[in-house]
Amino acid sequence: MRIVSQSVPQVSRNRARVPFAKKPGKRGLRFRDLAELALQEKQNHGIKESSLRADRLRLGVLDPLVGNLKIARLKSRTFSHALSDIASRRELTPASFNRYHALVSSICACGVREGLLDVNPMADGRVQRRHEMRIHVRYLERHEQSQLLAALKRDRPEKVDEVELAILTGMRRGEQFHARWSDWKRKESVLYVTGKTGPREVRINRAAGRCLARMRRRTRPEQVFITPERNVSPVDRRLWFERAVKRAALASKFRWHDLRHTFCSRLVAAGVPLLEVQQLAGHASYATTLRYAHLSPDHRRKAVEKVRF
Repeated sequence: MRIVSQSVPQVSRNRARVPFAKKPGKRGLRFRDLAELALQEKQNHGIKESSLRADRLRLGVLDPLVGNLKIARLKSRTFSHALSDIASRRELTPASFNRYHALVSSICACGVREGLLDVNPMADGRVQRRHEMRIHVRYLERHEQSQLLAALKRDRPEKVDEVELAILTGMRRGEQFHARWSDWKRKESVLYVTGKTGPREVRINRAAGRCLARMRRRTRPEQVFITPERNVSPVDRRLWFERAVKRAALASKFRWHDLRHTFCSRLVAAGVPLLEVQQLAGHASYATTLRYAHLSPDHRRKAVEKVRF
């Protein structure tokens, strides 16, 4: 009998499916092989690089538990035990647990599509997803903003402009951290960034423009990135921000991403239509923007007054 190689084939970008003749034999195929096939399929369908990296990190956690198992032995209880073990050891939030669940399910679904699995063992409902709490929109009140900036001025005054810029533009941290000076178009009042949702335009108002101008004056001409640390390392370390939050003694936990919530919340409170908020924030989904709808001043009263008899 001819020996079939166990290596995972490269999936052609011009075909939605891999020809069965080039697939590894089912007898020798293991979960890690199936995972590589599924990730190749995702890549061919244009998955974002950041999502692909996240999937590979999760697979690194899954591999010691299920990576070497032959696909014929994959059962729902196999994944149930593996995911429960990971959740316990890593103290996963329900949202993080569900990301692992979705990854395993997508890998098995790929196996079904390619004729390597008869059924998706994650599809019978025995491995249940976990209930995610509703996302709480945390934003800075005006007095909290004063406390935070005062703490920064005492310890890291050069970082005040970075925080102000985040509040004034609503950039995601990754977008701001990787933004380049060459992508700031001063005359057009635009900063071109790339992040979670891909490339987009960030509108720069006058106050944000003044922040950038002050930062530029402190930056050496040869530096490429707007955030000083990015010119030294691709790793974003924000210990200075966490220390400032602690010293500001804010009422509840506050993260960098909440500066973005602050931007969106203030737009809505100022009466900016939600569709414009979505565009300014770069939300991929309108449902994300709707989280701020309740902050619109008297939005229900004004809406009902539009009804005429």
